[in-house]
Amino acid sequence: MARRPRIDIPGYHHIVNRGVNRSVVFASEEDKETFLRILCKACRIYDVVLHDYCLMDNHYHLLIENQQFRGN
Repeated sequence: MARRPRIDIPGYHHIVNRGVNRSVVFASEEDKETFLRILCKACRIYDVVLHDYCLMDNHYHLLIENQQFRGN
């Protein structure tokens, strides 16, 4: 069964992602830098504003804002 299309409502969103069983997500500073490069590229592609972020070894927080309604 296919997933229903996602509806993005404009506004601010707090995103958190953690490693399974508190495992390490970023093993080095290079991993964090690579993640940030990919994140910046994704923000440009999807027209999302990244207001703030916090990267820790086993999890991260992002504060993003999407400014356009994207729906079905």
